[in-house]
Amino acid sequence: MDRRNFLGAAAGSVLSAQRPNDMIRIGIVGPGGRGTQLLKECIEFSGKYNSRVTAVCDIWNQRRDAAAKLVRESYGGAEPKVYKKLDELIGDTSIDAVIVATPDHAHAKMLKAAVEAGKDVYCEKPMGNILVELNAAMEAVEKSDRIVQFGTNRRSWAKYRSAARFIREGRIGDIVKVDLIWNFYSPFRWAVGETELNSLKESDVDWKEFLYGKPDRPFDPRIYRSFRLFPEFSSGIIDQHMTHGIDLLHFLTGELYPMTVVAEGGLFTFKDYRQNYDSVQAVLKYGHGGRNFLATFEEGLANSAGKATRVMGTLGTVEGEEVYRISGEGSEHPGRIKTAEALPDEPGTMHLMANWLDCVRRRDRKGLYCPAEAGYGHSVACIMTVDALSSGRRMAFDPKRREIQPG
Repeated sequence: MDRRNFLGAAAGSVLSAQRPNDMIRIGIVGPGGRGTQLLKECIEFSGKYNSRVTAVCDIWNQRRDAAAKLVRESYGGAEPKVYKKLDELIGDTSIDAVIVATPDHAHAKMLKAAVEAGKDVYCEKPMGNILVELNAAMEAVEKSDRIVQFGTNRRSWAKYRSAARFIREGRIGDIVKVDLIWNFYSPFRWAVGETELNSLKESDVDWKEFLYGKPDRPFDPRIYRSFRLFPEFSSGIIDQHMTHGIDLLHFLTGELYPMTVVAEGGLFTFKDYRQNYDSVQAVLKYGHGGRNFLATFEEGLANSAGKATRVMGTLGTVEGEEVYRISGEGSEHPGRIKTAEALPDEPGTMHLMANWLDCVRRRDRKGLYCPAEAGYGHSVACIMTVDALSSGRRMAFDPKRREIQPG
């Protein structure tokens, strides 16, 4: 039985019975700005992992054509398959794995569909921003044997992997507080100018497919090009940056999700067509893992002063941005760290895309840097923050029932 016929007969186990020398055939949906970066990374590692991008999918003809051209030029003129909708891509039984790089509101539903079609998945963050959709996607992954990675890529940075090891070895003692201060000066963050907006015609895109289950409305190029500014499609700062910060917090501390979250924010500085806040601050309480501590996340887009990522313990502190250092700063404990030092890069750290391809090749879920549990955790924290902002109440998460409610 040839490979294509085998896959057609057993789509649910695409690679589980794959011979080690078989090529991994990959399709990408949503090769826009971030998606094109992922496409280039996947192509870069193709030779090492005997993989190849063989299909591209996008609802905008410009993006679709550009992605096909990039693939064609990267592989010596070989034409990729070209699709307009995810269902067409995942219905192709020759495709083993899918990169999902679409707008935030589609991630969870597309992940679920791809996994249920028997595909391994690399999915951009967040895993989901609607809890019922997030839970459904997580359940689909849990029921499958698919290799699923998420794009919170700080887990693949050597300095953070070293920091995580030092913290988990107990070098700073018990964690007492974590601060994530990620301010930017970014007056045009995620906003597209009038010239670009006016150049996009409804005939260029599949607007209904973009909505992907959201209530129907007239075509709006502002939403299409700047979806991160509109709360029905993205929570902006929270989905885009807090996902990274909270996933890093979880990685450094070993926590999975917060117990409770309170939050405040507002649209204070920028008066363009955006609806999402330009300033957000959240306080999160952790303790599901058996140790209680507080964490803060704050970001404003009008001033970049005071950036910090800081994990404080009873014996010292790990902190930094470009350079991570460990010291006894802030502790008066007799056993506190006596000498400050820069943390080394962790040997053997892999690129996040390479890590996914390696795990797909070896069918190794445990080797993933950012598996489904991590994607679920950062998404839960972000959804809790959005709920706290919109309700003005403290939100609590029940991990057994996978529910968020006031508490």
